[in-house]
Amino acid sequence: MKNLIMICSLVLVGQIANAGGFVEPYIGYANSKLEGTFIPALGGTSTESKVKGPVLGLRAGYQFVLPWVALEVSQFNGEDDSSPSNDVKGTDIGVTAGLSLPIVRPYAGYVFSSKTEVGSTEYTGTAMKVGVGFGFLPLVHLNVELINTEFKEINGNDIGVFFSDLKSKTTAFTISYVF
Repeated sequence: MKNLIMICSLVLVGQIANAGGFVEPYIGYANSKLEGTFIPALGGTSTESKVKGPVLGLRAGYQFVLPWVALEVSQFNGEDDSSPSNDVKGTDIGVTAGLSLPIVRPYAGYVFSSKTEVGSTEYTGTAMKVGVGFGFLPLVHLNVELINTEFKEINGNDIGVFFSDLKSKTTAFTISYVF
């Protein structure tokens, strides 16, 4: 019983010490699947492309004992699976909120500005994301994220000119350091 009380007090005191501002850079690797359906006037066929490459990002926010909220910016630089392959660059800006629990750190976010360039074509839209971080070392987290992006514009034009829908599903594996 005495050991249990000591462990609980260490966890709670450690969480109180974490209250305040934080910066969390991260680096990792992402796999995406871009799916769309052309409008009937363009044949109505489905298209699918797979994209993979490194991701680099930064969260800056405030920790309230257990919950936290942050502004997040991430960049992706990879290539698709077409032949010949196209360079793919992406930038996401959004907000993320989560809980800092011992070992596990679940979070969710909304990306209000998602831009993806495939060759000379720029897609813009919004995204929702969920993730979980695992902290095996102090301040270091291994993160897994699922990001669903819905594109709304192509080169500044409404997506409906070309596609009935265009979505991207991304799985990202990152390592982050919170300070």
